[in-house]
Amino acid sequence: MRLKQLAAAVLAVLALGAACAQADSEGRIVQSSCSIVRSGEYYLVYCFAQVHNDSDEVICLERGTFDLHDGEQSLVSREITRLWPSFLAPGEDGYYFDVISFEPGEDGQALLPTVSGIDYNAVYTTVDASYASYDLSAVSAVEEDGAGRITVTCELTNTTDMVAYEPTVAFGLYTDSGSMIYADGRTIQGVGIPAGGSLVVRFSVDSVFVEQWKQYGVSIAEARVNAAFRMDED
Repeated sequence: MRLKQLAAAVLAVLALGAACAQADSEGRIVQSSCSIVRSGEYYLVYCFAQVHNDSDEVICLERGTFDLHDGEQSLVSREITRLWPSFLAPGEDGYYFDVISFEPGEDGQALLPTVSGIDYNAVYTTVDASYASYDLSAVSAVEEDGAGRITVTCELTNTTDMVAYEPTVAFGLYTDSGSMIYADGRTIQGVGIPAGGSLVVRFSVDSVFVEQWKQYGVSIAEARVNAAFRMDED
C-alpha cells in the first residue's frame, strides 16, 4: 500500500482488539486496528486484521465483509479484498489490509470519521493440502533511519527442491505488548527463488504512520512474516 499526496498526519490509531463477527470458526480474527489519515479532501481509514487458522486443515478466504462502527452506529460496510497469503496452513497467521475512503460533505469539507470498532464476517474454504501453498522460511528486520522512516526487510529462503515462482510475502507490525498496528504484503511477479536460494524483499512504511505512532508513544518491536509460493500447475 502506498499513500499519495498526504495533506496531514495520521489522526488516530485504534487498537480494536479482537472485536469481530465471524461466520466460520476456521479463521479467527486475533486482533484488528485502524489508522485514519487525511489525503487532500478525503479521509482514508486503513483497516488491518490478524487472522489465525484454528482448524487442522488448510484454509483460504471464500468471501467476507468488514464493518466500521461508531459506537452503536454502523458507518460503512465493505468486502474484504483478500487474505494475505491466500492459503493458511493449520496454526498459521495471515493478514487483511484494506482502505475505506470518506468523501467530503455537501459543504465540501472533509468529514472526520469516528471509528470505535471493526466487525469481520468471513467464510473460509478448506483446501486439499496438495493444492495449497508451499511455505518459505522468512526472517524479518525493522529499521528506522535518522529521518524517522521505517523499513521492513524480509529475507525469504526456499527450503524446497523446487523453484519458488512469484512468492507472496505478508507481515504485521507489532508493539512490545503484542498489539498489531500495521500490515502489508505483496506478490513478487516474474521472480523465482531457486531451491536453497534466498531473496530479500523490502517494504517502506509511510512516514505518516510513523509520526502517528510517535505521537502516541508507540514503538515497533517486531515484524511477523508469512511467505509462501504455489506451483504454476496448481
